[in-house]
Amino acid sequence: MKRFYLTLSIIALCSFFSVNSQAKSKIPEKEPVNLQLPSEIKSLLRQEMQQLQQGMQALIPAIISGDRKKIVGIAKKMQDSYIMKQKLTKKQMHTLHTSLSPAFIQLDQKFHGFAGMLAHVTEENKPELINFYFYKLTETCVQCHSEYAQTKFPALMPSTKHSGHH
Repeated sequence: MKRFYLTLSIIALCSFFSVNSQAKSKIPEKEPVNLQLPSEIKSLLRQEMQQLQQGMQALIPAIISGDRKKIVGIAKKMQDSYIMKQKLTKKQMHTLHTSLSPAFIQLDQKFHGFAGMLAHVTEENKPELINFYFYKLTETCVQCHSEYAQTKFPALMPSTKHSGHH
């Protein structure tokens, strides 16, 4: 059992580093995308991102300890945390939909879909798929941050220098 959790920890770490290096190598060089949102919507988006970050951080110890109940709870909260469905007025919803690119909305939907799948496979007690969906969540975070939050996460910006590894 300890070997299983050790393997799970190693997979989680490798996934993080793999996703980070893939994000750097796959994204064509271009100017950072700045989301042009009103301050009240930016504030709600920031709150959601902080909640999602806390959820991602809480998933690792829950996964490596096999705490399925906690994994399901966190994953369902992440699945349901659409800011578009929470505190926005109809006017703010319209502003949000017209301000965000279809690619951003698609990434957001993918993330929340993967969170739902993580909850589902955890309820079905499928450890190999739990790891897979945790990886997909991480990959989606890095992809979105690489594209839409380069000023906040400059380490995810594509480098023009190549280290010789591709």
